[in-house]
Amino acid sequence: MKPKRLCNHAGCSTLVEYNQTYCSKHEPEAKQNLYDNYENRKKIGGKYFWFYKTKQWQRLSQLHRINNPMCEQCLKNGIVRKADLVDHIIEIRDDWEKRYDEDNLQSLCHSCHWKKTKEEQEKRKAKK
Repeated sequence: MKPKRLCNHAGCSTLVEYNQTYCSKHEPEAKQNLYDNYENRKKIGGKYFWFYKTKQWQRLSQLHRINNPMCEQCLKNGIVRKADLVDHIIEIRDDWEKRYDEDNLQSLCHSCHWKKTKEEQEKRKAKK
């Protein structure tokens, strides 16, 4: 008899086979979150995913944050806040050639970056 374990879904006490992750009730739920899975992000993101892992990008990003340590969007609004990351003004999905262009970079805090990303996603949806 093979050992069993609990379903990975929070609060579920159903026993499943040891090599399974979820019970039949929670399996479909887990499959909906494909983008949350690291392996699936690699497949979906393609060259864009791998670009951010390159040493050339990491060096450029770090150098830009050293030279521009404050969130540029917050500064425009009179707020002084530390930048958490470097963002492409024109997304690399829209212009791959500008991926290393220093004039296309800006330092942003997480909040400003998510706002900008959401706006870009809305624009992309509207075009479809």
